[in-house]
Amino acid sequence: MRASSPTQDLAELAHLQDELDSLLRLEPAVAARVAPAVSGWSAEQHLAHVALANELVLRNLASLAAGKGVLLVHGAESNPQALAVLAGGTLPRGQARAPRIVRPPERIDRTLLAQWLADARTALARLDPRALPAGEPKIPHQVLGPLDAPQWARFAVVHTRHHLAIAREVLAAGG
Repeated sequence: MRASSPTQDLAELAHLQDELDSLLRLEPAVAARVAPAVSGWSAEQHLAHVALANELVLRNLASLAAGKGVLLVHGAESNPQALAVLAGGTLPRGQARAPRIVRPPERIDRTLLAQWLADARTALARLDPRALPAGEPKIPHQVLGPLDAPQWARFAVVHTRHHLAIAREVLAAGG
């Protein structure tokens, strides 16, 4: 387990963006293949899910850095189990269902997906990790509960790694 560091987590997220971009360069037929024994989603659907989720995470981080936004809450307690999961660095497999807003479409428009990834890179580059306050305010996550800025940055890394690992397993299972 390690303490959250927005500087380290945002740097790692930038590195993970490179991996996401490399998945986008895969042959479309390979990236779209599903391996039901591994996941109901193809590698590119995992990629699209992460792109959609990270868009929301990066918006949350920008709101927390600015101290403005309709989602900000004050005085909310973080969920100790959620914090342990984030500190441990791994999400349990198959225990949560993606909220509809970040569920990938059946067929992925690769041009749109490339734009989502580019937009994430731009949003990430705009964030100054020194401006991400620990403690207050927080923004609730649908499953993990209220998270402060360093916790959101950590979630982005842990969640992205989680889905990259599954996407790699899907690709390996597909031959």
